[in-house]
Amino acid sequence: MPNWLKKSLVVLISILTFGMVTPQDLLADQPKNDSQSPKTFSSMESDTVVTETVITVASKEELIENLMDDAQKITSEKLGQRVMPRIEREFQSQVLPEMEKVISSLVQEYPPSEYHHLIISPAIGKGDGERIFHIMDEQTKEDVLCFHVRRDQPPLEGFTFNFHYHTQKDHFESHNMISSIYWGKDTPPKFGSKRLH
Repeated sequence: MPNWLKKSLVVLISILTFGMVTPQDLLADQPKNDSQSPKTFSSMESDTVVTETVITVASKEELIENLMDDAQKITSEKLGQRVMPRIEREFQSQVLPEMEKVISSLVQEYPPSEYHHLIISPAIGKGDGERIFHIMDEQTKEDVLCFHVRRDQPPLEGFTFNFHYHTQKDHFESHNMISSIYWGKDTPPKFGSKRLH
């Protein structure tokens, strides 16, 4: 089997299994003097790709921590530099702990052989839509948990940010409240807007 094909298979299998399976048997019959032969640019590039794409998640706790780090960054970007500073205290104390409970519950319910397939969907929410981010099963390509924020204006009460989530369990029908954070009487800036310098 040609070397480029072996290396391509290694990369493909590593990507599909998040590095949980390393196909050493594909590399076992490589010649011993491979380290002495000069490497071409393309083979060096392949080696780099292999090491960069191997991602392993050792435990459910580590996965929860990784998902929460990404959740916090994505939500901050969604809200923007003009909204986040004003509601940050309430966001940190009310929204993040509830997000963590929901994500933790989802990960704990997944079977041990499948939880490492949970990732944040690459299609994150931008603009004034409700979507912040979705968690999907990378194997099935289906969303399993959706986190949203909606800007509400109850009559005579001012504006609030309504953080909520939907789950695959009920086909995303139920609106599960996380927290409602009061903004004030003035109209909030658009999501993702930056501070003016």
